[in-house]
Amino acid sequence: MHIKLHAIMTVTLMFCLSLGAQGQSPTPKGHAAKAEELLSLAREALGGASKLKAVHSLSAAGSFRRQLGDHEMNGELEVELMLPDKYKRTETLSGMGGTEVTRVEAVSGEKAWTDMQSGGGGGGMVLIRRPGGDGPQAQIALANAARADFARAALGWLLMPLASFPLEFAYAGQAEASDGRADVLDVKGPNNFAARLYLDQTTHRPLMLSYMGRAPRVVMRTLSGPPPSREEMEKRAREMPEAAPAEPEVEMQVRFADYRAVDGVFLPHHISRATNGETSEEWEVKRFRVNPALKPASFEKK
Repeated sequence: MHIKLHAIMTVTLMFCLSLGAQGQSPTPKGHAAKAEELLSLAREALGGASKLKAVHSLSAAGSFRRQLGDHEMNGELEVELMLPDKYKRTETLSGMGGTEVTRVEAVSGEKAWTDMQSGGGGGGMVLIRRPGGDGPQAQIALANAARADFARAALGWLLMPLASFPLEFAYAGQAEASDGRADVLDVKGPNNFAARLYLDQTTHRPLMLSYMGRAPRVVMRTLSGPPPSREEMEKRAREMPEAAPAEPEVEMQVRFADYRAVDGVFLPHHISRATNGETSEEWEVKRFRVNPALKPASFEKK
C-alpha cells in the first residue's frame, strides 16, 4: 500500500506504509494506543498539552496566492476559532479591474453560513461555490463541510479535537522518504469525516493533513458597471452550473511548515493546499494571536 506525500511546490516523494513488524499488524486496540502515544509526543512538540488545552480562541491572518486555472489570484485571509463550536474564514480576493470579493464561511454552534460581498471597480468577479446545489440537502452538506474545515483547522494547528466534533485516532504506519520519515495516523469523526495526519518523526510536529473531497467550483466572469450587490452575487452563485453528480472525489492535502512560537505555542506560518499533489494555494501567515478576545456575535450572519 502506497501513500504520496508531496513536498511544497516542486518535490514529489513516494512513501510506503509499514505496519507492525515481520508482517504482523497491531490489534485495533494497539492502533489506538500507538496513536495516542504519538499524539502526546506531537503535543509536547507544539508547546505541551497544558498550553494547548489553555487555548480557547485563536486567529491567523496573512496573504495568500491561489491558482485558478490559468489565472493566479492574490488576497488576504483570516481564520478565527472560538472553541468549542465557532469558526470563521474570511478571504478577500483581488480580481480583475480592481474588483475585490470578500467571502465568509462560518460555523456558530448548529448553524453554518456563507456570505459574499464585492467592492472596488467593475470589470471582474470571481464566484466560488461548494458542489451540491442550493436545496435543503445541499445546505446540510454545506454545514457538514464547514464543520469539517473547522475540525481540520483545530487538528492541524493544535492537535486538539473539538468537544463539539469528537475524533478517533488509529496508527496507520510510517511514511518513508530519502530525507526522513513520518508517522501516519488515520482520523475519523462525525458525518463520515476521515483524514490522514502525518507527523514528522524527528520534530513530531504535523507535516500534512490529507483527505478526500470535491474541489469548490470556481467561475470567473467579466462584468461592466459598478460592483454587484451581495444579493446579486448570491443570485449569480445560485445560477452557476453544477458539477456532474458522479464527479469523483480527489485527494486534498494541507501542508504545514515554518513553525514559530506564539505565546509558547508553536504554530505553522506557511500553509499550502494541493489537489492530487498539485499545489493550488499558499498562505503566508503574518500574525497568529493566541486567546484573542473574540466575540460570539462576530460569528453570526449579519
